[in-house]
Amino acid sequence: MFKNELEIDVGRCLAALLKKKKFIGLITILFFIAGLGLTLNVGEDEYTAVATVYAAADGSYADATNAVTAMNAYLNVANSHKVSQRAALIIGRSDVSASDVQGAVSVNSSSTKSSSSSAISSFMNISATIISFSATTNDPALSMEMADAMAQSYAIEMSDILNTDSVKTLDNAYTYTMSKNATVDAWKKRILAMAAGFVFACAIVVLCEIFDRKVRTVREASVRESIPVIGLIPDYKE
Repeated sequence: MFKNELEIDVGRCLAALLKKKKFIGLITILFFIAGLGLTLNVGEDEYTAVATVYAAADGSYADATNAVTAMNAYLNVANSHKVSQRAALIIGRSDVSASDVQGAVSVNSSSTKSSSSSAISSFMNISATIISFSATTNDPALSMEMADAMAQSYAIEMSDILNTDSVKTLDNAYTYTMSKNATVDAWKKRILAMAAGFVFACAIVVLCEIFDRKVRTVREASVRESIPVIGLIPDYKE
Protein backbone atom coordinates (compact mmCIF):
# COMPACT_ATOMS: atom_id res chain seq x y z
CA MET A 1 0.00 0.00 0.00
CA PHE A 2 1.41 3.32 -1.10
CA LYS A 3 1.26 6.39 1.08
CA ASN A 4 1.73 9.92 -0.18
CA GLU A 5 4.37 11.75 1.85
CA LEU A 6 4.09 15.39 2.79
CA GLU A 7 5.43 17.51 -0.04
CA ILE A 8 5.51 21.31 -0.15
CA ASP A 9 4.84 22.78 -3.57
CA VAL A 10 5.96 26.42 -3.40
CA GLY A 11 4.18 27.34 -6.61
CA ARG A 12 0.94 25.84 -5.37
CA CYS A 13 1.28 27.67 -2.04
CA LEU A 14 1.81 30.99 -3.82
CA ALA A 15 -1.18 30.32 -6.01
CA ALA A 16 -3.25 29.54 -2.91
CA LEU A 17 -2.16 32.83 -1.32
CA LEU A 18 -3.28 34.74 -4.41
CA LYS A 19 -6.55 32.83 -4.50
CA LYS A 20 -7.24 33.59 -0.83
CA LYS A 21 -6.18 37.24 -0.99
CA LYS A 22 -9.61 38.43 0.16
CA PHE A 23 -9.41 36.21 3.24
CA ILE A 24 -5.89 37.44 3.97
CA GLY A 25 -6.97 41.05 3.54
CA LEU A 26 -9.97 40.54 5.83
CA ILE A 27 -7.87 39.00 8.63
CA THR A 28 -5.27 41.76 8.25
CA ILE A 29 -7.94 44.46 8.59
CA LEU A 30 -9.50 42.72 11.60
CA PHE A 31 -6.13 42.61 13.37
CA PHE A 32 -5.57 46.29 12.56
CA ILE A 33 -8.98 47.18 13.99
CA ALA A 34 -8.16 45.17 17.12
CA GLY A 35 -4.83 46.98 17.46
CA LEU A 36 -6.60 50.30 16.93
CA GLY A 37 -9.11 49.47 19.64
CA LEU A 38 -6.40 48.50 22.09
CA THR A 39 -4.48 51.74 21.50
CA LEU A 40 -7.32 54.27 21.47
CA ASN A 41 -5.86 55.68 24.67
CA VAL A 42 -2.42 56.51 23.32
CA GLY A 43 -1.24 57.90 26.64
CA GLU A 44 0.92 60.97 27.06
CA ASP A 45 4.21 62.10 25.61
CA GLU A 46 7.23 61.82 27.90
CA TYR A 47 10.06 64.31 28.28
CA THR A 48 13.52 63.76 29.73
CA ALA A 49 15.80 66.37 31.28
CA VAL A 50 19.34 65.79 32.57
CA ALA A 51 21.35 67.52 35.29
CA THR A 52 24.89 66.52 36.26
CA VAL A 53 27.11 66.76 39.32
CA TYR A 54 30.83 66.10 39.67
CA ALA A 55 33.41 65.38 42.33
CA ALA A 56 36.87 66.78 41.85
CA ALA A 57 39.71 67.47 44.26
CA ASP A 58 42.57 69.88 43.68
CA GLY A 59 46.00 69.06 45.02
CA SER A 60 47.71 65.71 45.20
CA TYR A 61 46.92 62.60 43.21
CA ALA A 62 45.82 60.89 46.44
CA ASP A 63 43.26 63.63 47.10
CA ALA A 64 41.92 63.36 43.58
CA THR A 65 41.68 59.57 43.83
CA ASN A 66 39.91 59.74 47.19
CA ALA A 67 37.33 62.17 45.81
CA VAL A 68 36.58 59.95 42.81
CA THR A 69 36.45 56.81 44.97
CA ALA A 70 34.02 58.42 47.40
CA MET A 71 31.74 59.48 44.55
CA ASN A 72 31.59 55.93 43.18
CA ALA A 73 31.26 54.34 46.62
CA TYR A 74 28.20 56.44 47.43
CA LEU A 75 26.59 56.12 44.01
CA ASN A 76 23.66 54.19 45.51
CA VAL A 77 22.88 57.24 47.61
CA ALA A 78 22.07 59.22 44.46
CA ASN A 79 18.64 57.65 44.01
CA SER A 80 17.87 56.87 47.65
CA HIS A 81 14.56 57.74 49.26
CA LYS A 82 16.24 60.33 51.48
CA VAL A 83 17.72 62.20 48.54
CA SER A 84 14.43 61.92 46.63
CA GLN A 85 12.50 63.22 49.63
CA ARG A 86 14.76 66.26 49.90
CA ALA A 87 14.40 66.82 46.15
CA ALA A 88 10.59 66.75 46.47
CA LEU A 89 10.84 69.42 49.19
CA ILE A 90 13.11 71.51 46.95
CA ILE A 91 10.56 71.28 44.12
CA GLY A 92 7.86 72.38 46.57
CA ARG A 93 4.81 70.98 44.75
CA SER A 94 2.04 69.25 46.63
CA ASP A 95 1.43 66.84 43.74
CA VAL A 96 5.05 65.61 43.70
CA SER A 97 6.13 63.13 46.36
CA ALA A 98 9.45 61.45 47.12
CA SER A 99 8.20 58.26 45.49
CA ASP A 100 7.28 60.18 42.33
CA VAL A 101 10.77 61.66 42.15
CA GLN A 102 12.47 58.34 42.87
CA GLY A 103 10.44 56.58 40.17
CA ALA A 104 11.00 59.28 37.55
CA VAL A 105 14.76 59.75 37.97
CA SER A 106 17.51 57.41 36.80
CA VAL A 107 21.16 57.81 37.78
CA ASN A 108 24.25 57.15 35.66
CA SER A 109 27.95 57.53 36.41
CA SER A 110 30.65 58.25 33.85
CA SER A 111 33.81 57.78 35.87
CA THR A 112 37.03 57.07 34.02
CA LYS A 113 39.41 54.39 35.21
CA SER A 114 42.94 55.59 35.78
CA SER A 115 45.68 54.58 33.41
CA SER A 116 49.27 55.77 33.31
CA SER A 117 48.29 58.84 31.31
CA SER A 118 45.11 59.56 33.30
CA ALA A 119 47.10 59.29 36.52
CA ILE A 120 49.26 62.15 35.34
CA SER A 121 46.12 64.10 34.43
CA SER A 122 44.67 63.40 37.87
CA PHE A 123 47.81 64.74 39.46
CA MET A 124 47.33 67.91 37.42
CA ASN A 125 43.82 68.42 38.88
CA ILE A 126 41.82 67.05 35.92
CA SER A 127 40.30 64.08 37.71
CA ALA A 128 36.49 64.03 37.98
CA THR A 129 33.57 61.66 38.29
CA ILE A 130 30.38 62.89 36.64
CA ILE A 131 26.96 61.63 37.75
CA SER A 132 23.91 62.44 35.65
CA PHE A 133 20.32 62.59 36.88
CA SER A 134 17.79 61.89 34.11
CA ALA A 135 14.20 62.79 35.01
CA THR A 136 11.39 61.56 32.76
CA THR A 137 7.80 62.80 33.20
CA ASN A 138 4.83 63.92 31.11
CA ASP A 139 5.61 67.58 31.89
CA PRO A 140 8.85 69.00 30.42
CA ALA A 141 9.06 71.74 33.06
CA LEU A 142 8.64 69.21 35.85
CA SER A 143 11.33 66.97 34.34
CA MET A 144 13.81 69.85 34.47
CA GLU A 145 12.79 70.72 38.02
CA MET A 146 13.21 67.12 39.15
CA ALA A 147 16.64 66.73 37.55
CA ASP A 148 17.91 69.98 39.09
CA ALA A 149 16.40 69.17 42.50
CA MET A 150 17.97 65.70 42.56
CA ALA A 151 21.39 67.09 41.63
CA GLN A 152 21.11 69.72 44.37
CA SER A 153 19.82 67.21 46.93
CA TYR A 154 22.61 64.74 46.16
CA ALA A 155 25.26 67.44 46.52
CA ILE A 156 23.85 68.34 49.96
CA GLU A 157 23.76 64.67 51.01
CA MET A 158 27.36 64.06 49.92
CA SER A 159 28.46 67.19 51.72
CA ASP A 160 26.91 65.83 54.94
CA ILE A 161 28.56 62.42 54.44
CA LEU A 162 32.07 63.58 53.46
CA ASN A 163 32.17 66.84 55.44
CA THR A 164 33.60 68.49 52.33
CA ASP A 165 32.22 70.57 49.50
CA SER A 166 33.72 68.31 46.83
CA VAL A 167 30.41 67.46 45.10
CA LYS A 168 29.08 70.29 42.99
CA THR A 169 26.56 70.86 40.22
CA LEU A 170 28.17 70.72 36.79
CA ASP A 171 25.20 71.37 34.46
CA ASN A 172 21.63 72.26 35.29
CA ALA A 173 18.75 70.93 33.19
CA TYR A 174 18.47 73.89 30.84
CA THR A 175 16.50 71.96 28.23
CA TYR A 176 14.68 68.67 27.64
CA THR A 177 14.14 66.05 24.95
CA MET A 178 11.03 64.11 23.98
CA SER A 179 11.83 60.56 25.01
CA LYS A 180 8.45 59.10 24.06
CA ASN A 181 6.00 60.17 21.36
CA ALA A 182 2.76 58.52 22.44
CA THR A 183 1.05 58.92 19.05
CA VAL A 184 3.97 57.43 17.13
CA ASP A 185 4.24 54.53 19.59
CA ALA A 186 0.50 53.84 19.22
CA TRP A 187 0.76 53.72 15.44
CA LYS A 188 3.77 51.39 15.66
CA LYS A 189 1.65 48.99 17.72
CA ARG A 190 -1.23 49.23 15.24
CA ILE A 191 1.04 48.52 12.28
CA LEU A 192 2.61 45.64 14.20
CA ALA A 193 -0.86 44.20 14.87
CA MET A 194 -1.73 44.53 11.17
CA ALA A 195 1.51 42.79 10.16
CA ALA A 196 0.79 40.01 12.68
CA GLY A 197 -2.65 39.55 11.15
CA PHE A 198 -1.19 39.34 7.64
CA VAL A 199 1.40 36.75 8.68
CA PHE A 200 -1.21 34.77 10.63
CA ALA A 201 -3.61 34.66 7.66
CA CYS A 202 -0.86 33.66 5.24
CA ALA A 203 0.27 30.91 7.59
CA ILE A 204 -3.25 29.51 7.80
CA VAL A 205 -3.61 29.47 3.99
CA VAL A 206 -0.21 27.82 3.46
CA LEU A 207 -0.75 25.19 6.16
CA CYS A 208 -4.18 24.32 4.79
CA GLU A 209 -2.68 23.95 1.33
CA ILE A 210 0.22 21.81 2.58
CA PHE A 211 -2.01 19.42 4.51
CA ASP A 212 -4.68 19.26 1.81
CA ARG A 213 -4.66 15.61 0.66
CA LYS A 214 -6.49 16.20 -2.59
CA VAL A 215 -4.76 14.81 -5.69
CA ARG A 216 -4.21 17.48 -8.34
CA THR A 217 -1.31 16.31 -10.50
CA VAL A 218 -0.07 13.14 -12.17
CA ARG A 219 2.94 13.16 -9.87
CA GLU A 220 0.69 13.11 -6.80
CA ALA A 221 -1.54 10.40 -8.27
CA SER A 222 1.44 8.18 -9.00
CA VAL A 223 3.02 8.77 -5.57
CA ARG A 224 5.99 10.68 -6.99
CA GLU A 225 6.00 8.51 -10.13
CA SER A 226 6.50 5.28 -8.17
CA ILE A 227 3.26 3.82 -9.63
CA PRO A 228 3.03 3.41 -13.41
CA VAL A 229 0.47 5.59 -15.17
CA ILE A 230 -1.67 3.68 -17.64
CA GLY A 231 -3.43 6.67 -19.14
CA LEU A 232 -4.91 10.11 -18.66
CA ILE A 233 -8.44 11.36 -19.15
CA PRO A 234 -8.19 14.83 -20.69
CA ASP A 235 -10.51 17.68 -19.83
CA TYR A 236 -13.31 17.87 -22.34
CA LYS A 237 -14.69 21.24 -23.28
CA GLU A 238 -17.39 21.80 -25.90
